[in-house]
Amino acid sequence: MRTLIATLIATIVCATACGSGRSQAVATPAPISADAIRGAALTPSDMGTDWTQKSDAAINTVQIGGRIGATNISNPGVVTTTAFEQKSGSGFVSDSVFLMATPGLARSVIAAHEQAAATTTWTQTRTEGGHTDWKISGLIAGLNPPIGDQMFATRMHADISDAKGAKTARSVEYVVFRVGRVVAFVVAQDTGAAVFARKLETKVRAVA
Repeated sequence: MRTLIATLIATIVCATACGSGRSQAVATPAPISADAIRGAALTPSDMGTDWTQKSDAAINTVQIGGRIGATNISNPGVVTTTAFEQKSGSGFVSDSVFLMATPGLARSVIAAHEQAAATTTWTQTRTEGGHTDWKISGLIAGLNPPIGDQMFATRMHADISDAKGAKTARSVEYVVFRVGRVVAFVVAQDTGAAVFARKLETKVRAVA
């Protein structure tokens, strides 16, 4: 996946610089502090009283097409993650906010998702054992108009087999968007992602 993103970055750079015989000026991105990125993640007040924050939140491991997800982003400037469990029900929401070095790198993340989504079914090994069979199943309600400067969003069906062979079916909504050089993810299980993604976009725009 790093090779794919590197190829996309090279294409972006060449498209802007290789087409002319003179060098192109590259603007220096405005500084964005690590504290600003950490403050952009979803909080309990964003989620409401039906949700409990997980103290051990980690970057969500879901990948699109079995190729690209938040865990595939290498060497971001800053990254922060929060996650929440529904108090009553199977709902789960994870969000991550990444500060990339340039808007071009941020664009390459969205482009990699769009390319990977050409694969509509795949199997992904679970870190805790077993595997998940994924299938892209349609669009996400509530994201028209789209959020961010660019967005990739899809709804998926997940058939989970744990390490002991027990099976569970889940509905997952996956959203990744960028604002400038900030890339943000919302992955929601058995609940809608749109309302939380729009809240996250508001916070990201305030810092980006």
